Amino acid sequence: MGNPMNRREFLEAGLSAGLLGVTGCAAARVKPAGGALSTAEGQHAQIGVTEPAKADTWFVRTTHPEAQWFAKARLGLFIHWGISSVHGGIDISWGMIKDTPWDTKGIRVTPNQYWALADRFNPDKYDPRKWLAAAKAMGCRYAVLTTRHHDGYAMWPSRYGNFSTRTHLGGRDLIRPYVEACRAESLKVGLYFSPPDWHYARRHMSFRYARAEGPPLGPDHQPTKLLPSTPEYIAEQQRQVRGQVEELLTNYGRIDVMWFDGSFPGAREVIPVEWVRKLQPQIVINPRLWSVGDFETPECKMPQQRPAGWWETCQIWQNGGWGYSSREQYRPTAWVLDLLARTATWGGNLLINISPRPDGSLPDSLYAKMAEGAAWMKTHGQAIFDADPGPYPEQCSHPVTVDGKKWYVFVPPEYTGAVTLKNVSRPASATLMGNGQSVAMAFADDDTLTILPATPHRDKHMGVVVVQWS
Repeated sequence: MGNPMNRREFLEAGLSAGLLGVTGCAAARVKPAGGALSTAEGQHAQIGVTEPAKADTWFVRTTHPEAQWFAKARLGLFIHWGISSVHGGIDISWGMIKDTPWDTKGIRVTPNQYWALADRFNPDKYDPRKWLAAAKAMGCRYAVLTTRHHDGYAMWPSRYGNFSTRTHLGGRDLIRPYVEACRAESLKVGLYFSPPDWHYARRHMSFRYARAEGPPLGPDHQPTKLLPSTPEYIAEQQRQVRGQVEELLTNYGRIDVMWFDGSFPGAREVIPVEWVRKLQPQIVINPRLWSVGDFETPECKMPQQRPAGWWETCQIWQNGGWGYSSREQYRPTAWVLDLLARTATWGGNLLINISPRPDGSLPDSLYAKMAEGAAWMKTHGQAIFDADPGPYPEQCSHPVTVDGKKWYVFVPPEYTGAVTLKNVSRPASATLMGNGQSVAMAFADDDTLTILPATPHRDKHMGVVVVQWS
């Protein structure tokens, strides 16, 4: 985990006092005061997500044969859902934090107002099988559901803590139907879990963004004096995190992905990776608990260069935050497919996020976009799932995947220029995937191919040119 932080480093990193503590937490990379923070950078600083600890060698990445599916999964469904959906105008958890520099105009509620939403959360139309059937048709190979976000609300009747469906919803379990739906649709089961718990930490942390000016703010956004984090407080926090993670890994059968989001004092000792793998030998684990994991997780961005190992970019399909917005505005299907093409060309996975309504349903407009993705996959899915990463941008001006002597070149619907392939021999053909129409091409300098895929004849969401060598 790197060197332990002192208190000055802890505060400068933007971590709320009592939320994580000091011991064993490496300093997060945060821009200097006055510098612009992206949403991901600011949020990660608050919850203890740190840069990968490249010098650490204690974590051994999985080689389990039943974990290797992740390397070519390509598309997964992220599902951020919880009590914030009742409001419909605030982001999940972050809607209670005041003065965040990445969202100066967003709606805010006090933490106590936020937590009171649990009394009104009643997902009487919850049908995860319908969600996941649409995701499967679109090409998703796995799904990841928020079992507990930073707000601390556990979506199952946990025996640990005092804020879950055990204290609300009459003890209803919202995780089991999701897990069963994943298996029914032959999707790998992923569980998101936030070790930081702001409900538990409410007397020890400020609900003002850590780098904002002014006094700490309490659960009613009032100026307050924070209580120190005692050993007893930290021990109980550790007991709750350990207990809830154990419930998730033992109560629902096989779990394929554990998606942690944040850290806490003594994380490596309280949640040893060896213990997780003993409970679920085939599991794939992200790096946000210990700063190292089986794969990298660039958030709302693409890596600047091709990662060496497994990686996954999580992106928000909705126009807005991670949680449900009553505006129900989702970006075009073409936007998702463009991300997917750019991810596949570098051998990564796209985890695309949706946000169910408080009643557990999804808007018809989203199902329509998922159906568009499913229709595209019927004729173009081979270029994503049955091909290997391609030589982009070294040899191709556009994202490309490779299957033997065949290249699949992805061309966005709005693009009207030429596509260039370098250091190649003359191909036997260049055709549009789906209708087989020939594409005009010119070969020059004995190694440069230029193709001109006609815009009107390409798929309206994402065109794919098949370049075939004999």
